[in-house]
Amino acid sequence: MALFSFHCQCYKKDALRGIYRHNHRLNVTYGNKDIDNSKSAKNIVYITPDTTLYQSCKKQIEERVLSTGHRVTKASNWICECIYTYPQGLEKDRVNEYFGLVLEYLADKVGRNNLVSAVVHMDEASPHLHVDFLVITQDNRLSSKEVVNMAFITSIHNELPTILQKNGFDVTRGSAEHDSAGLSAREYKKKMQEESAVLEGKLKELADNYNELVDRYNELLKTLKELERKNLKKAREILNHRQISR
Repeated sequence: MALFSFHCQCYKKDALRGIYRHNHRLNVTYGNKDIDNSKSAKNIVYITPDTTLYQSCKKQIEERVLSTGHRVTKASNWICECIYTYPQGLEKDRVNEYFGLVLEYLADKVGRNNLVSAVVHMDEASPHLHVDFLVITQDNRLSSKEVVNMAFITSIHNELPTILQKNGFDVTRGSAEHDSAGLSAREYKKKMQEESAVLEGKLKELADNYNELVDRYNELLKTLKELERKNLKKAREILNHRQISR
């Protein structure tokens, strides 16, 4: 029997552009070496934003949250991303059916109108579904703490494997000790590797800034040494002049 697993993480607005480019394979290169670009055409797109992930979320938040008088701050999480891994040992030709059931379940759970993106990556070692949804409550508040809490994660672990089993998938619930993270240690590491692609642009920018600062420091150090050399030369000239005057 295969192990059912998933991972959830909430994100603020600044992360949405990177998530969108990564999930919909809009980048030219990726830090994750597991990605095989030659297989990206086989990725399954269930839901794609009309424009970009950021613009799609911004529009809904303005229409459903701000227009009803609720607040959104810089610290607010906008979305939650759940990643569902296709368990090893299951039939390879039932990937689409498996993730279709997962997506339908999640649509009922968080509200279909909250789903903003859903993509299955077939171009990595293990097929996995990225689902992004707005953390908007039924009374139109933006609250990741209320929508994605421990009860939410535990209920998915309890309910979804049963639904999959009823549809002929030989999966079982993972142990309760992993509920908070949603994944085993190995799978969680894989998730971190995937997220590193989202941060790749920011890390490159930081590296460029660091290199620029190093270059400026070296130039200043060179200037300082030159001034010290000139000052030492001048001091020797003054000393020699005094000795001659005597």
